[in-house]
Amino acid sequence: MTDEHRPKHDEKSDRILAWLYEHRGEFEREGVSEQSLASAVGLDEQEARAAVDRLENREAVARVPRHDAPGNFTLQPARGWADISDELGKGSKA
Repeated sequence: MTDEHRPKHDEKSDRILAWLYEHRGEFEREGVSEQSLASAVGLDEQEARAAVDRLENREAVARVPRHDAPGNFTLQPARGWADISDELGKGSKA
């Protein structure tokens, strides 16, 4: 899918992306809990879930079910993360 056809993210998605980029070592190794991400970025769970939905549609993140906690997910990088991470890195060097 070309970039122009992918859904764009909004301010809440940007906050999550910034946090994931800042904590990319953890995110890229074992992933992060979707549930704990909401409080880490200052969103309620419903707002965070909607933002993660948009990021998942953009292929920035993938939800992996947690077998130890049914109904909870671990977020891991999806195939679009490398490009988004590169864009975020360029923005932080300015």
